[in-house]
Amino acid sequence: MQDRRVFERLSVDVPLKFWDMNTNSVGEAETKDVSAIGLSFTAKDALSAGASLGICLEVPDNGERLYLRGMVAWSQADGSGKYRTGIKFAKPELMSMARVIKAKNRLCLSF
Repeated sequence: MQDRRVFERLSVDVPLKFWDMNTNSVGEAETKDVSAIGLSFTAKDALSAGASLGICLEVPDNGERLYLRGMVAWSQADGSGKYRTGIKFAKPELMSMARVIKAKNRLCLSF
């Protein structure tokens, strides 16, 4: 099957917090990958497709958090008792994701 994505997904391991605006609940998760139009993360609970989320990424660069808005595209069990969830951003986040990627590259180069 051919991947038809316009923007490449890059693997990252960045902590995030989310706010489900539909249920008014908050949670913590671990980012798995990002692109300019979305991200995926692993969390302890499943989220409903179509749910609106506020997202706060803990980017390891200058200490400033990155705040985003998105919608749950899918959420499924990953076999480890957690759920992998895909998020589509409300608008493309080219500059924001560039910041995440730069921070990741700096960490990789420092080892």
